[in-house]
Amino acid sequence: MSTATYSVWFKPTGPAYDVLVRTIRQLADELDAPMFEPHVTLLGQLEGTEQDHVRRSEELAEQLQPLRIILIDPSHRNEYFQCLFMRVQQTPPVMSAHALARRVFDRGEETYMPHLSLVYGLVPDARKRETIGRLQPDVRTSFEARAFSLIRAGSDDPKDWHEMAVFPITG
Repeated sequence: MSTATYSVWFKPTGPAYDVLVRTIRQLADELDAPMFEPHVTLLGQLEGTEQDHVRRSEELAEQLQPLRIILIDPSHRNEYFQCLFMRVQQTPPVMSAHALARRVFDRGEETYMPHLSLVYGLVPDARKRETIGRLQPDVRTSFEARAFSLIRAGSDDPKDWHEMAVFPITG
């Protein structure tokens, strides 16, 4: 087993959570894909100690402002963790939150394409396009991010992903 990595996630709440859990569950069943919690990764692949990540997360929570996450368009890639996803509108608050998280966690410049995955796996492009064509209109939803989660990933399998702490945004 490899060393655990950590991620910072915004998790949907309210009606958006219900819609997204339903969609992820339905698509997992249809495409024989894993189930996972709906989330938008703010910063991923964090290495180091959990104690350090908790401290930095507390610092981030004190500086971040609550922000709206808007899911705009379904898309797909030939990458396992971006098989089928909803793009997140790259609003100034979303992109600023990522830049702040990079500073707090001592990360350099990196490409950030905010998204919320709907399917993990390797699915033929034609099947992905057909699936996107059948998505319900309510997956174009939004939610207010008033907290974020620190996630510990013991492996690449979502069943080994655990929420270690939730940090209310107080900035």
